[in-house]
Amino acid sequence: MSIETTERYRRALETRDVDLALSAFAPDVVVHSPLTSRVRFTGHAELGPLLEVAYTHLRDVRFHTDTGDGETRVVVYTARIGDEEIEEAAVLKIGEDGLITEVTLFVRPLPGLVALMDAFGPDIARRNGRTFAARLLAVAAKPLLAMVRSGDRRAVPLAGPRG
Repeated sequence: MSIETTERYRRALETRDVDLALSAFAPDVVVHSPLTSRVRFTGHAELGPLLEVAYTHLRDVRFHTDTGDGETRVVVYTARIGDEEIEEAAVLKIGEDGLITEVTLFVRPLPGLVALMDAFGPDIARRNGRTFAARLLAVAAKPLLAMVRSGDRRAVPLAGPRG
């Protein structure tokens, strides 16, 4: 049953089908943000808008790993957010009914994670009626994204092995 659930999860993301995705989640699902431990989304009412935002920004989704057992599965995929590549791992807790009850998300590399914050944050805030927060997030993320991209391109290679 859990492989059928993760297959539905995968198909929903690849086709950007929010209804299909929600059918894989328990009504009281809890989703833990990859950005901070202070944010989580609970239930279909909060998850639906999050999925709509995610499906708007994620491109070139390619799943490469689905592993685990009937209670816990880990699915991993690569995608693009704008010009940034990301790799996301989702730890999925599966209930006895075969539905996902809890998701913990992890995103790498850092420029991709910050691009996710830059793309998702303002959209989610707007959908929650927080227009000032959306504007603030849109402005605040830009210098961080520029700094992280610059560091990734220029500083990180200086610290790596000589080649």
